[in-house]
Parts: sequence; structure tokens; C-alpha cells
Amino acid sequence: MAYLFNTPEDQRAMLEAIGVSSIAELFEVIPAALRLNRPLNIPPALSELELSQHVQRLATRNSPAGQSVCFLGGGSYDHFIPAVVDAVASRGEFYTSYTPYQPEVSQGNLQAMFEYQTLICQLTGLDVSNASLYDGGSAAVEAVLMALSVTRRSGKVVVPASVHPEYRQAIATYLANLDAELVTVGTPHGRVRLEEIEAAVDDQTACVLIQQPNFFGCLEPLAEVGQIAHRAGALLVAAVDPISLGLLKRPGDQGADIVVAEGQALGTPLQFGGPYLGIMACREEFVRRLPGRIAGQTVDRRGRRCWVLTLQTREQHIRRDKATSNICTNQGLFALRAAVYLAAMGPAGLRETAELCLRKAHYAAEQICRDERYSLAHGGPFFKEFVVRDGQGRVEELLADARQAGFHAGVPLGPWYPELQDCFLVAVTEKRSKSEIDALAGCLAGSPSDCTTVYA
Repeated sequence: MAYLFNTPEDQRAMLEAIGVSSIAELFEVIPAALRLNRPLNIPPALSELELSQHVQRLATRNSPAGQSVCFLGGGSYDHFIPAVVDAVASRGEFYTSYTPYQPEVSQGNLQAMFEYQTLICQLTGLDVSNASLYDGGSAAVEAVLMALSVTRRSGKVVVPASVHPEYRQAIATYLANLDAELVTVGTPHGRVRLEEIEAAVDDQTACVLIQQPNFFGCLEPLAEVGQIAHRAGALLVAAVDPISLGLLKRPGDQGADIVVAEGQALGTPLQFGGPYLGIMACREEFVRRLPGRIAGQTVDRRGRRCWVLTLQTREQHIRRDKATSNICTNQGLFALRAAVYLAAMGPAGLRETAELCLRKAHYAAEQICRDERYSLAHGGPFFKEFVVRDGQGRVEELLADARQAGFHAGVPLGPWYPELQDCFLVAVTEKRSKSEIDALAGCLAGSPSDCTTVYA
């Protein structure tokens, strides 16, 4: 970005323009007891040369996924991205366009939104999709708020502990000042027990939110959970991995009323955590409570196909007290990437990708657990992620040794699940080769010195 000067002369001119004598005068409305009244505790200023060198040293501490063999998961994945995704998304008419305030002028953007929505509906088995949200966590929150509005219940929101812990944290934050209670159902065996869901759901429950596959990679009884929710008059919200839908039955076909997802796997690189893409779809009867925007297809007065903003609940378009959600240009760009990815892959490509993830993950689990030190923490079917228990309980040290050898071997689970302090989560995508999986298994089975030689 450009360097912006702010000299004493510039400051004086700005102060004169707004009619105040000093910067301190701008803060007189803040009570003295709330002011810091001392310099900030930061190092002295650096020269441009020193600052450039300092920032470069900080940057080298990062370890990009592309420079190591990546088995990280937990919501962000190292999937293959076809070159056409970058080629289309980097075109100037998409890359530099802003959110359309005179929307019908932006026919290209509206068509891209419409195509994205169509693909998401086909993928999820639901009737309507919005034009995207910020990320999977915020989409989960919006789904819960939408369920509260649809059911007109403010009693309970039931969420298993196998749902992504950051999603649950975000939901808890939003519900903290509402009447709704967040009820977390334990999953000590890695997936929900139907009897515990049944015990938690009552006539005051607005929704049950379940993740499929869940945070541990395990498959949940989605349809059965939906039946329990519907018997009580609650909605079923499914948070899904969109890649898994190349193999698994669509959530809309299993009774899900609202589906959300993290769309990063659909053509967006890891990027150290974002920005990402929030996917959200629902049944048609809930369309007027769907947050964000919906692009629709129609014809103009000459009978030509064109696109319009059919629904726009953003605060810039309607009264603020009626707004449901904000959305920005970045997410529109990542929705475009997802649309290009899905169109390029097609149903056959998505199925092949999902099959490769499934088979390679199961092969990796077998290879890692050949060493008696390791075992799978959870039984039952899983998709592309699985939880490994370290019999020696040295997870942080183990993963640090693997990083030194060129592997991002997994995500430690202790920070989120104290009972899984001796476990880590491994994700295997279609990009991982047999030799990389074998090398990881050898690295985890050997000493730190063996680890380096195995990978080399």
C-alpha cells in the first residue's frame, strides 16, 4: 500500500479545518480516568530499512502449507485448485468490482451470484441459497438466529460437542445477550448418541445444529437427528464439508432445513486463515428470513435473460432495524471462486476428489497406527479426517519434530478438548501422495533424527 505522510504541518492543517486547537481537544469527551495518560509501551520507531528487515524476519517465521507436506484440517484444507479458478477470479471486472449498490447495472456480478446459488442448491439439496456469508462459523451463527426467528422459540439451541469448537464459541457469543440457551451435548465417543439428543430436545428447542462429517472427521446420524428435531417442532441445521457431498447423501435429502458450510475447500487457498467463504442454503418457505442477498433470474422488456437482486436484507438496502446480516465484496469474490471450482470439477470431478480423500485418509490411518504407540481415538466411519491418540502423550513435541522434518502433521486437540490432550487431528486431501503418507507414518514412528532422514 502507499505510504501516507502525516507531518506536523498536515496535522495542523487538519485541526484548523475542523476547528480545534489540538489533537488532545478531540478526546476531551473521554473522562480523564479512562485515558492512558502515558506513552504506549512499544519500542522506539525504526528507520524504513530497519522496519523492512524486521518485518521480513517476522514473515520467515511463518511456514506456508506449500513449503511443507500438509496434513492440517479442522476447517481449513490443502485441496487442489484448478488453474481456471485463478484465471477467472483475477479478471479485473470481478477482482476490483465493489458490492453493487445499483445492482442491476452489474449484470456480470449478478449472474455470477446466481450461478453460485444454483450450484450450492444442487450441492446441498435445498431450494434457496444466499450469495454467501463471511465464513463457516458466521454462517452457523446466522443459521441459529434464523431458526430462532422461524420457530419463534427463544428457549434452546442444541449443539453436540463434536461441532467445530470455534463455531460453538461464535454461537455462544451471539446468544450471550439473548434469551436462548445453548445446550451442548457431550460426544465422548466422537459422535452423538441419539438418546442424548432426544433428552436435550424439547418443545422450546429452536434447532439442533449438527456437523457432518463432524470436527473429528466422524460421520453422524444426520437423518435420525433430524427426525428427533422435527418431532419436537425444531429445525435441523447441518454444517457440512462441501467436498464430502461428492460421496455423501445431500443434507437436504436427509431432512436438513438449513445447511451451512465453510467454502474454503472450493477453490480458495489456505491463506493463513482467511478471508474465507460462508455457504448458506435453506428450504423455500424460509426464504424471507434468509440473511444476505439473493440474485434472481428474469427477462427484460425485450425478453432477454437478465439478473436482479431478488432479496437484499443488507443494512445499506433496507432500514437498519430490519437488516439481518452484512456481507462484503471479498466474500462475493470467493463465492465466484467456489462457482468456478464446482463448474470446472463437475459432479464426476467432485466425486473423484471425495473418493481420493476418503481412501487416502483411511490408508494414512492404517499406516500411522501400525506403530503401537498410536491408535485411533474414535471408532466408526470417517471421511478425510481422523483423531490419532499418542500413547506417550507428547503431542506438541511430536508435531514440532514433524515440522522440523517438513510435515504439518496435524492439529493438537488439547486446547479445545482437555480430555483429548494426548490426541491430534489429521486431515488427508486428494493432494497427498502415497509416498508422502508413508513418509509421515515413518516420521511419526521414528526418533527426531530418523524423522529428517525419512522425509529426505
